[in-house]
Amino acid sequence: MSEKTKNSFFNILICTCVKDAQMGVFMKNNRKPISLYYCGREECAPGHYFGPAVRPHYLIHFILNGKGFYEIGENRFELKKGEAFLIRPQEITYYEADREEPWEYAWTAFDGEAAGEMLKTAGLTAEKPVCDILKLEACEEYLRLMTEKFNHPGYHEYELMGYFYLIFSTIARAETRREEALEQSHYEKALAYIRHNYSYDIRVSDIARHVGIDRTYLFKIFKQYTGGSVKKYLTEYRILSAKYMLTDTDYNMTEIALSCGFYDLPSFCRNFKKQEGMTPAQYRNKK
Repeated sequence: MSEKTKNSFFNILICTCVKDAQMGVFMKNNRKPISLYYCGREECAPGHYFGPAVRPHYLIHFILNGKGFYEIGENRFELKKGEAFLIRPQEITYYEADREEPWEYAWTAFDGEAAGEMLKTAGLTAEKPVCDILKLEACEEYLRLMTEKFNHPGYHEYELMGYFYLIFSTIARAETRREEALEQSHYEKALAYIRHNYSYDIRVSDIARHVGIDRTYLFKIFKQYTGGSVKKYLTEYRILSAKYMLTDTDYNMTEIALSCGFYDLPSFCRNFKKQEGMTPAQYRNKK
């Protein structure tokens, strides 16, 4: 290559880079809530891989069949059918299809002002870039239709975006279902702890520590499931146990109070009357 040709080549390259930079600023200042860049689908060969490389935008792969793994830095995720993984902009990633059961996946690349909030809603973060797909068949059909529209020169942008949001909803619902299951597990663990320890001097902080969450989150869960606080439920459970002892045993009031987790008789009587509208003695005399 002659010196003149080299100079011409580098001049063109510099001009192109400047134009790209200017276009980047223009696109940044004119970003839509969501912009779709491309989508597709592939049945990978055994051991097929991509990377390590970076992408300039978000890219989600939806695993429709088979399995493989996804790596970001020191983290490695073993993935299978019914799961999806997120590639974030400018993040070095590597992924590879299994050699025995190579995955088949579909993907969509996107960006925009609303992208971060949508990913957050679905539970996809830098720390957790993988998720489940609640309705895989529906997700696969939406992906097929979106890809068809994308490859058709006459597609309407709103129609394409409609399929994108439908696809994304299958991820968001999956994350919601998982959160609900986790909250249910926390709730049941708290109930079991109360049931086995109500007779001791336990506090809300003890229950939260046993479950492994903070008091605020525990309060939120109980508010959702019972309509009241953890402390209210604990007191009600103690009163319920006291009612059984008042009607089915001959223990005296102090013995019942201490056996049900109340630190003294006045506290027991006060809480009992507040809940039942009568004193423990009046309740016992009813039988």
